[in-house]
Amino acid sequence: MLPTRWRPRRRSGDCVMPDPQRRIYWDASVFLSYINGYADRAPTIETLLDEAQRGDFELLTSALSTVEVSFAAAEQQRQRLSPDVEAKIDQLWLPPSPVKLVEFYALIGEGAKALMRAAITRGWSLKPMDAIHLSTARRLGVSEFHTYDQGLQKYRQDVGCPIREPFTTRPRLPGT
Repeated sequence: MLPTRWRPRRRSGDCVMPDPQRRIYWDASVFLSYINGYADRAPTIETLLDEAQRGDFELLTSALSTVEVSFAAAEQQRQRLSPDVEAKIDQLWLPPSPVKLVEFYALIGEGAKALMRAAITRGWSLKPMDAIHLSTARRLGVSEFHTYDQGLQKYRQDVGCPIREPFTTRPRLPGT
């Protein structure tokens, strides 16, 4: 599990009570939207990346996202890879990126399997990679889960946090 940074919250006598830093989990759909340059999503994603870089919150994703985010949609359509796109992808994972990668381990896998089995009993469908993202977020006890996959929102009770599209109160203006 990743270490949690603590900030002073309030005083109790001579002791400072810790306040855990906000933790936001992104599934691969958010990174793919960024890499694909979707104009309606880019200002919000870029603002959130800047806020995470400043330390306003901890930005987490599964290390498996590095596999899911292997190419841009345009590369796939043209069947030609771009070194510029690859560099943009690599910048998401390499320092000084604000994105913290969470390694996959057995308890995450067990949680993912349980989510997939529970989905069957509800008449739902859950893909393995989505189950891994949900399980990872649940295991980390994140504050929010961001995704552009609307079908995952119904799992908010299972994960224990809001599941929604990325959101900020201060999005960048396009072109800034």
